[in-house]
Amino acid sequence: MRDRLLSVPVFALLAALVPTSSAQEPRDTEAKRHEEKAQAVEVERQEPVPLPEGQDPAQETQAPPAAEAEVAGSPAVAPAPAEEPPRRSHPTVAWPLDAAAIGMHMHGIAETYPTVAALEVLDRSQGGLEILALRLGLREELPLERPVLLLVDVQGTSSAGPEAMLELAWELAGKFESDARVRALFSRTTLVIAPALDPDARARPAASGASEGAPPAPRFERNFPSGWQPEAVRPGSGRVPLSQPETLAAARFLANLKGCAVVLGFTAAAPRGDPYPGAELPQADREVFAKLGAALELEGASPLVPWFELGSPGGSLFDFAYQARGIYPLFFVLPAEDELAASDAPFRAQVAARVERCLTLLPRVELTQEGLERLASDTWQLDVRIQNVGIVPTSSALAHQRDPRADVVLRLEGAKLVATAKKPDSNAPYTDASFQVRAPLSGGTLSGGEGRWLRLFLEADSGVEVRVLASSLWAGSSAVAVTLP
Repeated sequence: MRDRLLSVPVFALLAALVPTSSAQEPRDTEAKRHEEKAQAVEVERQEPVPLPEGQDPAQETQAPPAAEAEVAGSPAVAPAPAEEPPRRSHPTVAWPLDAAAIGMHMHGIAETYPTVAALEVLDRSQGGLEILALRLGLREELPLERPVLLLVDVQGTSSAGPEAMLELAWELAGKFESDARVRALFSRTTLVIAPALDPDARARPAASGASEGAPPAPRFERNFPSGWQPEAVRPGSGRVPLSQPETLAAARFLANLKGCAVVLGFTAAAPRGDPYPGAELPQADREVFAKLGAALELEGASPLVPWFELGSPGGSLFDFAYQARGIYPLFFVLPAEDELAASDAPFRAQVAARVERCLTLLPRVELTQEGLERLASDTWQLDVRIQNVGIVPTSSALAHQRDPRADVVLRLEGAKLVATAKKPDSNAPYTDASFQVRAPLSGGTLSGGEGRWLRLFLEADSGVEVRVLASSLWAGSSAVAVTLP
């Protein structure tokens, strides 16, 4: 049976896997009629017109010469420009989707748009379901490190987060080849979506792996190490942290996700509260949360909730993201279920707008050459500027406490670095000359929009190509190459 299912195209299976409730049947039935009619028109428009019997296909496409088109001195009529082929539509994403339908959509996106989308199977859940993550970004033979935005949900069908992110993924992947703005966005950053890191929460009862009379399994949102409490103190926490395949897979995935500075999740509307006792929050990071929230404000939409106002009692994925990894978590406020049942289009639209805006706010390092001077036959002075063009710093204050290696680093190829100097801004003189240089050279942590100027004293022969590379765990990399005259 499984082999027969795997042989069926993804799109054909999606319709069978999307659950519908009886309360939604009238609206869904009418929407399906419109969709089927639109698809029929699309198929009819794309079907080639049959050629007359005996006609060579090459003759049909061959344009007549201009001289033959002239009749009684009338000029030839210029052929009408060819219409652009319509952008391929994607399967309907109807809330609420179960875990199987979410998986089919993710497989479908990866199979339909392999130049921009890549699917990763993290593990399988307690119930045997795939735990999936989808990466959207420019795919290259030698991929560069780019800043990453993670969009994730771990809740049941009360959340419309998975549907919003799947709709967005279909749209962005579909525009990648034809929309210069989307292509430029994904050439600089990467979007990773994980709509169901706890797929059993979205599974139908028969597929969840639960059996009657069995003791309740640890809860996903209580089984992570940061702020974890023993089962006897907080029921549902599990005997030990990361005791479930879902939580272990999610923690490994987050720990290995290079370049991730911000994670966006979803939460129900609730009173704001403080995090669990013992949670750390440096003032510098509190200010970054405030800047992000302000930059992502959207008229008519609820403000995003920063992690420290969520009132977490500890043990959640987002506690782990910030406390253990220093990643900034913020949350969309979910509409009430009756609002979603009426229409989830406004919510999807604001999620899409904010996600695309957030991609432009991620830390991104840019390195530019500002001067080159020959000091001696084999000695050179190279001036460069390194800047973080995002508003998120190249490392959170908490991440830097956990790992001092989170600084921006500079590496030099093609020459020997003998000394450095720096200046605080473009109009200031270079000072702080140092002959104590080590490779790689630290550029420190750059706050949002911050730039630094460095003077590099090099030893190299004429005609040599010198390359300077700046890189950061969060902010990607940038390089300058110069051939010495």
